[in-house]
Amino acid sequence: MALTSGNVTSPARLLEEYFDREDARIEERLRDLGQIRDLVGRLAQGSSTTATPGVEPISEEMAPTVVQRLIHESSGVLRNLVMVVDAGPALDDVTMRDNQQWVAAGNVQRTIYPAHALDTPQGLQWLRSWSTVGEEQRLLPEVGSEYAVFGDVGAVGLRRWGDVSSGYVLIRDPLLISTLAAYFDLAWEHSHPVPYAAGAAGDARLVELLGMGLKDEAIARFLGVGLRTVRRRIAALMSIHGVDTRFQLGAALAASRPAASMAGRHTR
Repeated sequence: MALTSGNVTSPARLLEEYFDREDARIEERLRDLGQIRDLVGRLAQGSSTTATPGVEPISEEMAPTVVQRLIHESSGVLRNLVMVVDAGPALDDVTMRDNQQWVAAGNVQRTIYPAHALDTPQGLQWLRSWSTVGEEQRLLPEVGSEYAVFGDVGAVGLRRWGDVSSGYVLIRDPLLISTLAAYFDLAWEHSHPVPYAAGAAGDARLVELLGMGLKDEAIARFLGVGLRTVRRRIAALMSIHGVDTRFQLGAALAASRPAASMAGRHTR
């Protein structure tokens, strides 16, 4: 917006307009997510005695073979929502090797992981191994269920939403496939990129990881720095912002972001 001597908008009014736009955007996203969750609820029918057209239960033994077939049948983005990294068809050696070769060949695979995947060295090693071959990765504080969407040809998901012990289903129904893809895309939009270069992370990345609920040990392991370094940087941030707790630090940083964003926008 150009500011002229005849039409000057006060900073307070600019901030009000900014928050109005943000409120409208958030409400729209919540409506979208609500509609998508209603549709995804149809997946629960896969666990009932009545068969759902386009949804076929598959055994744990067959799941890796089904995943391999779908990888090579599909085109476009492979969307992967992960609840745990220590179970599932992806752990099969042949499937993992085949999938990683497919990604390394230039195909797009996007995976959303839960933040707790970084709590163990094994989890971090898993993320790094897939990042090395070219997987695009993001994090959410929590992930509600687990599935993979293979372009528009099929999907493999948990038989019961969010229950990793319920077994798997093969989904061929076009509506369910597109619904799962849409749910993933919205989650991807609101997730956090996974950084691997500690030097490029800076305090902003440290604060982002704190906001996701990661423990100091997981943050240190993730950024590749010592635990004392993480705690020293957190203490320095608290001192700069004049706060006594991490909760207060998060609130102070959140309060400063809109003003900084607006200032940057109007200096261009």
